[in-house]
Amino acid sequence: MPDFISGPVLLTGPDTWFQRLLGLEFAGLVGVGGACIGRGAPTMCNGANLAYRRAAFEAINGYAAHAHLASGDDEFLMHQLHAARPGSVRFLADAAAVVRTAAPATLGALLRQRVRWASKWRHYQSPASRRLAPLVLGANVALAAGARGALAWPALGPWVAAAWLLKLGADWWLLAPVLRFLGTRRWLWGLLPLQLLYAPYALAVGAPAGAAGTAGRGGRCGELESK
Repeated sequence: MPDFISGPVLLTGPDTWFQRLLGLEFAGLVGVGGACIGRGAPTMCNGANLAYRRAAFEAINGYAAHAHLASGDDEFLMHQLHAARPGSVRFLADAAAVVRTAAPATLGALLRQRVRWASKWRHYQSPASRRLAPLVLGANVALAAGARGALAWPALGPWVAAAWLLKLGADWWLLAPVLRFLGTRRWLWGLLPLQLLYAPYALAVGAPAGAAGTAGRGGRCGELESK
């Protein structure tokens, strides 16, 4: 019997280019989170759609270990339950289980949310979670730096183009089934624009998140259902 179940989440909002790109990026987080759980190395989940057994929650003293942090109740709980009983975390890949939640309405709101999310990274104990964030940031910044370098040294062009095609192909491979599952496959058109924007976006989130404090919890990030 699982101790913790993570479910799929779909962002909703006006049908604008901003919301479509945001939905595409978030679908990637859902896909990576579900895939990591499936491989037995849970990294991320969303408090909008999860459940856990009360007995398992109480056995690890609930949120006590991370009560001083401003974000991350859901993921820290998942990591603790997995550490206590490996294999007890599952992902519910069922279309009937999709929860819809409103996306941030503005770029400023998005950045504040993501800085808050990213600020918990250095407090992770899970090796998989600690490796994931630097890997994503490094890969996207390297692609942007490569494109800039190819403008100065054209001989780099074929290598940079190959790296971009490899990254876009991998993203397509991951996102196509996730978007089909969520009923939003039309968002795939935004893959290239999102990649072009991702390096500055990742830096705009990563830099302040690295300096963010951990105090000042005003409330839980999401309501969790006890089972």
